Amino acid sequence: MTLATLRAALKTQITSNSVYSVVDFGAEFVTTPSIMILSADPWLEPVTIGNNKAWRVRYILELVAAPNTNPGALTQLETMVSTVLPLIGQTWQIQSVSSPRIRQANTSDVYSVEVSITTIYNP
Repeated sequence: MTLATLRAALKTQITSNSVYSVVDFGAEFVTTPSIMILSADPWLEPVTIGNNKAWRVRYILELVAAPNTNPGALTQLETMVSTVLPLIGQTWQIQSVSSPRIRQANTSDVYSVEVSITTIYNP
């Protein structure tokens, strides 16, 4: 399995029961509502399991909502979080969910949260 395959499988899990656009890379143009799968920092950490060298892989799911109104965007983000978190497979650990914030994307502001996740990867 490659890292690209790992990201694609995660994308499939998240897309399976949601109505959100999901991309497994940093999109040049951000649409709302959407989810981006981005590499976290640190991205890869070596892990030794027995005699096998594996990697702890970290990603951030950037959940993005339209900032029409802050209360409306917050409600949309809360709905996105409660919809997406159960879709993340059991091989992943959810580390944290950031507080909502306004970010610059394209030429406008968007409201977003980051969901930090990790898994063990055996190349």
